[in-house]
Amino acid sequence: MRIPEDHPTMTTTAAAPTAGLTRFEAAQKAIPTTAHQQPGTAHQRALEASIWPARPRVAGRQSVAGAVRAEWLKLRTLVSTWITSAITIAIMVLFGAGLAIGYAGSPERADTAKDAISSGSTLGMIVVAVLGALVVTGEYASGQIRSSVVAVPHRGRLFAAKALVVAAFAFILGLISVALSYAVSYPFMKGHAGSLADSHYLGMFWGTGLSFAVIALMALGLGYLTRSTAGAITVVVSLLFVVPIPLQLMANRWDWAAKAMGMLPHTVSAAVTDPFCLTNEWGQTGTATFLQHWQAIAVFAAWAIVPLMIAGILFSRRDA
Repeated sequence: MRIPEDHPTMTTTAAAPTAGLTRFEAAQKAIPTTAHQQPGTAHQRALEASIWPARPRVAGRQSVAGAVRAEWLKLRTLVSTWITSAITIAIMVLFGAGLAIGYAGSPERADTAKDAISSGSTLGMIVVAVLGALVVTGEYASGQIRSSVVAVPHRGRLFAAKALVVAAFAFILGLISVALSYAVSYPFMKGHAGSLADSHYLGMFWGTGLSFAVIALMALGLGYLTRSTAGAITVVVSLLFVVPIPLQLMANRWDWAAKAMGMLPHTVSAAVTDPFCLTNEWGQTGTATFLQHWQAIAVFAAWAIVPLMIAGILFSRRDA
């Protein structure tokens, strides 16, 4: 008697040859071959593709703009970003507005009261440095830097995006801090407030923003180099506050101490904070301000450029 093809016995018999086969053997039987196909050809590639899954790929087109948006998203979602920003603004307003108001009430210092609105910039730089360091050291501490490298495989692009976002944020923070210091002190200046129509006076606003950006970039570079929040902040605080103290004491006796002090970011930052030399005079031989104005700006920029260049090279070569 002839058994129909759809009978269960026939189904079991047809399936029997595949029973007990390995995954490789089953895949090999499932892919048709021809006499003309050779090992390592399309047949072999199809066989390998059926066994091993494809490697994961980053979806979407990679671009600098996309990397910048991603870094900005990470920065603005960090609680530490807004804490350090609030502290920076508070310091700038307390010192800047406080001194400006105090000077305005003093007959001897009333003429210089308007220039005091950026007096808290040095202290503000320390907090900005903390922000710049945390942007990268926080990722190393949490391991998120690996995810960042996977999302943006081009490390130079990732490095540039992070630096751009940090610099822009620090600039805006410095600009807002001085503006608020001016706004708070204005009603109490007794006619000694600076004029916003004066382009040179406005230079103190954007100049403070630029100095904050430079310090933030320096801290970012040190963060990449040390991979430690404490290490990066220690170096910045030492350069801004600790090292100038002994040098200032020795400057009265040794000329080299005065020159060394004149090269520190604490000193040369004034060339950027006060871009039109309203309160500082440069080129004074035998003092900490012995550099010309343009030379002081170049030295201050170098404090950020050198760490960033070294950090960029190391970041592109060593493991995340």
